[in-house]
Amino acid sequence: MFSSNLYTLKAALDAAMLRQNVHAQNIANAETPGYRRKYVVFEENLREAMKLRLLRTNEKHITSKIAFPVPEVRQEEGIAYRNDENGVDIDYEVVQMVSNGLKYQVMSRLMSMSFERYNTVLRGG
Repeated sequence: MFSSNLYTLKAALDAAMLRQNVHAQNIANAETPGYRRKYVVFEENLREAMKLRLLRTNEKHITSKIAFPVPEVRQEEGIAYRNDENGVDIDYEVVQMVSNGLKYQVMSRLMSMSFERYNTVLRGG
């Protein structure tokens, strides 16, 4: 019933929420010796999944559905900003957290607008 855009937005919103939690965790551990920064990988995997989408040119062809990738939390290796081997740059994390929050707001507004359109159609006008 819903277009694949809604499923894409849902997956992206889930990834943004996870990313926000990971940035908060990084900020909370900015003073922890030996802590390595974590980050979320999602957009690259989504791009690859979209490339693999099959085009259906005949009704007898197998339908293709996008298997949305699950966001992955990875740990950055090899970068330390202090002598205690901590890998968190607090300024970078705060900027990334604000940027991610703005993206989340835009995506949630897009999701709301999509539902408003469906409601308009269902109400008949």
